[in-house]
Amino acid sequence: MKPNKPVPRATQVSKVIPLSPHLRRIVVSGDSLSTFPEGMEGGYVKVVLPEEGGERKMRSYTIRAFDPKARELSLDFVINRHRGPATDWAATAVVGDRVGIAGPGPMKLTNYRHHSYLLVGDLTSINAINGYLPRFRADADVRALISVPTREDIIELDYDSSHNTRWIIEDESFEPLQQRVLDTARGMAADTHVFLALEASQIRALRAPLQEQIGIDRLNLFAVGYWKQGVDADRFGLQKRAAPL
Repeated sequence: MKPNKPVPRATQVSKVIPLSPHLRRIVVSGDSLSTFPEGMEGGYVKVVLPEEGGERKMRSYTIRAFDPKARELSLDFVINRHRGPATDWAATAVVGDRVGIAGPGPMKLTNYRHHSYLLVGDLTSINAINGYLPRFRADADVRALISVPTREDIIELDYDSSHNTRWIIEDESFEPLQQRVLDTARGMAADTHVFLALEASQIRALRAPLQEQIGIDRLNLFAVGYWKQGVDADRFGLQKRAAPL
């Protein structure tokens, strides 16, 4: 007998904050968040979208912030890049719109006392890096790379990003992302914990060079394919289950 799936928390949009040409922050609130766990920034929830044609859609989004007193959960949505149920909903969401929240799910990184980390992300995973990096010990060797479409997509983070975070501006950079990552990784310890949160083909392209050229142990590579070019989220989810990244 299959266990019952948890019932999504009923929430409504309380704030809509434009962040950049391609990012829109949606803040949801509700009494259902009174038991939502604290300290899960960087983890994810499932956003349960309003039904269309009798079909319920769920999409995973990273937690930017949670305010337990106000019972407000902040999530950032990529817009103006592609079409899909969650993107279309976020692009037109207004205060008062209702949406379900399921989770949170487990964190991908759990060891915050290691001595060396490399984190690589894009628009979809800025909040994962934002949530993880402040947890690391102060003397750790931490290097983060975040790829964004335009300079206007550089957003403020919850830590001083000037010390260890480099932004790659896609419409200004002529060097492949893979090369930028390898250049950043050179000289790092072989047991560095590497977090890759990118488009699926980019993750596959980075795995072998990081292991063969930099010497990273494959057991220390933590990969999250947030999306796949030309494939919708439902089909991509099936592909990941069949052939994990």
